[in-house]
Amino acid sequence: MRNPGRTVTSLTIASLLASTLMATPVAAQRVEVGNAASVVGNVTLDNDQLRRPIDVERRQRIAWGDLIETGRNSQLQILLLDRSTFGIGARSEVRIDEYVYDPNEGRSVLASFFKGALRFFSGADEGENSAEVTTPAGRIGIRGTAIDMLVGGEAEDIAEDEDFVGSVRSDDDEATLVILRGPGANTLSGLTPGLAEVTGAGVTVVLDEPGLAAYIPREGAAPIGPFRISNAGLAKVQDEMAPRWARSFRDGGIPDEVVAGAAAAAVIGIILGTRRNNNDRGGDATGGNGATGSVANTGSNGNGINLSVPAPSPNEVCYDANGGVTDC
Repeated sequence: MRNPGRTVTSLTIASLLASTLMATPVAAQRVEVGNAASVVGNVTLDNDQLRRPIDVERRQRIAWGDLIETGRNSQLQILLLDRSTFGIGARSEVRIDEYVYDPNEGRSVLASFFKGALRFFSGADEGENSAEVTTPAGRIGIRGTAIDMLVGGEAEDIAEDEDFVGSVRSDDDEATLVILRGPGANTLSGLTPGLAEVTGAGVTVVLDEPGLAAYIPREGAAPIGPFRISNAGLAKVQDEMAPRWARSFRDGGIPDEVVAGAAAAAVIGIILGTRRNNNDRGGDATGGNGATGSVANTGSNGNGINLSVPAPSPNEVCYDANGGVTDC
């Protein structure tokens, strides 16, 4: 006589095995968001599917849930499918949690920024574009802009040297400094004028002019700002974003390891295609000499903001999904 209990058990096990086999490909599927357009130094990638972190190489695909970590004197530029970029500085940890892109509808990106230095540069304005970056102390909502963010002790040191901030109780693991780099209100090239909303403890500070900054000293604290960051403060931020580049440009040279990826990496530090006047209240992202994106550009933008940022050409440069230069 057959054992009904055994039959049920066998069917249950078979069903579970079938479900597991069917679910495995779905669970293992990687949702790619872009690629590593430029890699300098020691950069690793980790996710739930890896036994241990792997080294990131140029043009390596980046997907949802990938945790990126950079070492000392290291940098990475991630080129997203819509040509937005994440420029990740030294000693940083960043994870892209979600990325949705439709060329006809726009782009949405969510990221977690745990420590270090991060620059986000929005791609061309096509549809509704939004980005949100979460840090240990708060949240940054981004619209059509270039923005610099620091988390950790460096953020604390730079912010507290600013007269507007002064001495405040900060956590050197959570402190978050946010600077709007542009573009200004008179922007060309299809870029939306920059705007960032910095939120902490239920309070939101809006940054709507290039050079404005906000500082969240710790989790549970409201943002301090907006305030206009000093030239000295901005130079320190640039050192954190690209320490090798910053030193080499001050010394008049370019490190060999940067040259190979310079064409793709340059977009990290340049706001493209702005008008050559400084009459809009936010200024523009060109130097005082009117050059847009010149390597030799060490002028200011009319707001006293030094724009000594590496860039290869005064012309607009566009990139394909593999990080190569293409027609705009």
